[in-house]
Amino acid sequence: MIVFSALRIPKEAADAAEALSDVLRQRTAGSFPRRENYHITVHYFGEVNERAVRSLDRILKTHPLPELTLRFDRLLRFHGSRGDQIVYACRECPELQEWQRELSEAYRRERFRFDKKEYRPHITLVRGKQGRIEIDDISVPAVEFQPEEPVLLESLQIRGQRIYRPVYGAQEDNYDD
Repeated sequence: MIVFSALRIPKEAADAAEALSDVLRQRTAGSFPRRENYHITVHYFGEVNERAVRSLDRILKTHPLPELTLRFDRLLRFHGSRGDQIVYACRECPELQEWQRELSEAYRRERFRFDKKEYRPHITLVRGKQGRIEIDDISVPAVEFQPEEPVLLESLQIRGQRIYRPVYGAQEDNYDD
């Protein structure tokens, strides 16, 4: 299964991200994540087996997220080989950065491989071959929130839709939307 660790976001952050996504939909084509998929990735592991998933989950649970407040208040463009990503981004949060570094070290000690790009907490709004779109004139709402506890998510394709679902404790979802 394809797995990553992530922070789930509360309703007010999802509302702000969805409003920005609606503005971007009027300006470009691309892949727009479903609201239910909004999250802040911590580590991307890719394809792993069930044994590895249990170890990843154990490590995640032994590194509780400190109490912190995130402030999302800007759009960023990440350039990629398959097109740009436009993301709703977080201001500096040293507590989150330090927690992520400590968690990374714990995963490295257990010899897990993960995406080692610079950690920039964000919520992806659109990705793909949309070309250069102007984002400087978009009014970006500021939202402050405490992220929910970290969770391992699996990436699934269900009836042609990308779904991110908790690996453990997954609830029934309606994928017909």
